[in-house]
Amino acid sequence: MSLHQLLREVQRFSHFVLRASYFVLLSLSAWADPLPLIPQPRQIAVQEGQPGFKLSGGIRVDAATSHSELGRAAIRALTAAGFSLLPEETDGALEVHSLSHSNPEAYTLSVCETGIRIGAASPAALPAAAQSLVQAARDGELPAMQIEDYPALTHRGIMLDPCRHPISVADTKRILQLMARYKLNRLHWHLCDDQGWRIEIRKYPRLTEIGCKRKESSNWLDQNLKDGKPVEFFYSQDDIRSIVEYAHSLGIIIIPEIEIPGHASAAVSAYPQLGNQDCPGFAPEVVTGWGVFTHIMAPNAFAFQFIEDVLGEVCELFPRAPYIHIGGDEVPRDQWKDSPAAQAFMQQHGMTRECQIQDHFTHFCAQVLRKHGRRMVGWDEIMCAPQLPHDAIVMAWRSMGHARIAAARGHQVILCPIQSFYFNFSQGKDPADPFYSGLCGFDNINWQHILAFNTKVEGNQVIGMQANLWSECIPDMRKLEYMLVPRICALAEKAWLHDTPAIPADDFGKRLLDHYPYFDSLLLNFRQEDGKPRRSE
Repeated sequence: MSLHQLLREVQRFSHFVLRASYFVLLSLSAWADPLPLIPQPRQIAVQEGQPGFKLSGGIRVDAATSHSELGRAAIRALTAAGFSLLPEETDGALEVHSLSHSNPEAYTLSVCETGIRIGAASPAALPAAAQSLVQAARDGELPAMQIEDYPALTHRGIMLDPCRHPISVADTKRILQLMARYKLNRLHWHLCDDQGWRIEIRKYPRLTEIGCKRKESSNWLDQNLKDGKPVEFFYSQDDIRSIVEYAHSLGIIIIPEIEIPGHASAAVSAYPQLGNQDCPGFAPEVVTGWGVFTHIMAPNAFAFQFIEDVLGEVCELFPRAPYIHIGGDEVPRDQWKDSPAAQAFMQQHGMTRECQIQDHFTHFCAQVLRKHGRRMVGWDEIMCAPQLPHDAIVMAWRSMGHARIAAARGHQVILCPIQSFYFNFSQGKDPADPFYSGLCGFDNINWQHILAFNTKVEGNQVIGMQANLWSECIPDMRKLEYMLVPRICALAEKAWLHDTPAIPADDFGKRLLDHYPYFDSLLLNFRQEDGKPRRSE
């Protein structure tokens, strides 16, 4: 029997044993794991006492693997994860094969002294497989082990808000690196709001000539106080392509958000004809404070052409995004009530309520995106439409109740309930320095709370889960890291294992401590268990 045949037989037997033991473990709610991986794999067995695979000499690729499409994708994923790959040889140490599984992110790992064997249902599974290997490595060696794994949800993400406080290209890539480590695969990028327009649109240059600037910002503790510091920031299209490609190398897809029709002060300040110019006191400007503001898009020809043009450029910049976020939240309708032109639009279209204007915007966005082969996702307020397009994805933020309503109506749902998944809120005990306090509202949203929060929805409409990191009170990366880490780990575990029994906090806590050295290696200013920042200097 050849080595390859022997490995296959060992793997088949190991998988049989693992499947049997896995269901026993679940029934006992026992999550003991000899390797402190996050998220924890569904099935894992470590052959204690058996020699592992030494990484010091690099990983030599098997010839058949290097010549297959799946094998080349594995090489890219392992390289992006930090492994050293060596040129192919006839009987190399790395073998990759196709795995028959209904979940495209399903993967298997088999590691022994002589090599690594990866099974993948598709190339989408390989970044997660690579990160399992990275987390399992100790002192330049991988343990002899078997893993079978797949995620419950296809969208596992973080939302970043560079509108209130800018986040540089380098820092965005740093966050992407952290996301990849914990198998999060979607970055929701909130690129425009009342406080700034942050994406270059070539057909509308005033968006970044005017809309990306504000004269000052509110104090992060008291928004009645202003700091007097001008802000000017946007991502060029080259910046965006660089970030998109870097994310792709890590197995992450970026979902851009363009706010329509509300949170539009920055856009309307750049192009006043986009707004309701016939309203009393119409004087748009890029907002310096935080909250909900009155300037919204007008239902006119310029606005609809603007939306079509902007979404067209956005689709080109984000070619892999299967859906585009159109905002749709917190739309005050006062200007539509006060605008004779908006009222005429309502009469022309047989509308009796101003909310129907928002419905019109929502359906128009869905139609534009369909032309580009994309779906629409929006905050749960888009459900105000009586006949929301069936293919629209609802991002439920106001409550789990809104998630259940969306699911009952047949819409796919991404969960980000404010009660547990707003990472700008307090984590509980804070250090004496008020800089590290969270936004008031919901308190004690620590990693334990995230793991315990009930996110169950009847049916199979939930496709994703994410945490939202709004930046009104997060002026720099030191604070951002503190608010993100280690809660990102609990989010990753919750999303990956969403279909399993509750995850015991004591077991997760033990595994989490093992990740402190990794946080330190990145010089992250993470929140320690006593609430103190790791690096306050």
